[in-house]
Amino acid sequence: MGYNDGVLLFSLLYSCIDLQLEWDSFSRCSRPIHKWLLVSYACVIGFRMTHLLGTRSAAALANMATSDQDFLLNLRHKNALPRMLASLTWLVALPFFALWTFLGTNYMWHVVKETPQCVPTRTHLWFSGFWLVLCYIWISIHVALGVVAWVLERRVRRAEGDLRELEDADTLSRWGQVSSLAGYRSLPEVATDANGGRIGLTPSEIRSLPSEFTLGDDPEAEFGGEVKECPICINELEPGDSVRRLPGCDHTFHRSCIDLWLLRRADCPLCKHCVREGAEAA
Repeated sequence: MGYNDGVLLFSLLYSCIDLQLEWDSFSRCSRPIHKWLLVSYACVIGFRMTHLLGTRSAAALANMATSDQDFLLNLRHKNALPRMLASLTWLVALPFFALWTFLGTNYMWHVVKETPQCVPTRTHLWFSGFWLVLCYIWISIHVALGVVAWVLERRVRRAEGDLRELEDADTLSRWGQVSSLAGYRSLPEVATDANGGRIGLTPSEIRSLPSEFTLGDDPEAEFGGEVKECPICINELEPGDSVRRLPGCDHTFHRSCIDLWLLRRADCPLCKHCVREGAEAA
């Protein structure tokens, strides 16, 4: 817990004690705003404790440092505790707190209109209104985080779909399963143009490239008397390997190596020649 957490906890505990001391006065209100305040305080403290526990457990189990936002933005926690806490936050705690805040808005409206004299002082009434505004800000922040988490998850699923289309026996033997991503931090770095558009090729464009073949028994003859190596995995190109010669520049790579590269960038890793332009010219 940091300094801000300590201030929040102290402020809410002080307010709880004050509500207990003025309980009889609040009980005369047309709506039980004092009970609403107590439950909303408990919700916020529960929110924060869940967030801290989820963040710390995710960082400890992953043996790495994570930011506060990672806990809620990552919808693919591998371990049970952070996954359970994140699900509890999104599916139970946030919807309940939003509904409870809407109910509190109704309570405040009726008290102000019908029995404003029941509140011990004007300060109590102003503080209740201020707390209601803070609740809406809290909800808005979490809704924004939820939208970002949903967008990131869509990107992860789209990337997995692209990788799955290229994943075959050769890719599995050379790189293992590449189509299962741990989360948004595992997203491949895809280059984009000035307008944010994708620079890499789509799986269908990669499969349509006309330069895939299998090396025969004499690779040296294929490459003019010298043994070539794949510039990506730095392994020699051997007989039986599935390779791809890029159109336009004729640089040769293992097919499973260069196809994964072309998802990210549509240029040759060696000379930066545009593969899409080379394919159109071929």
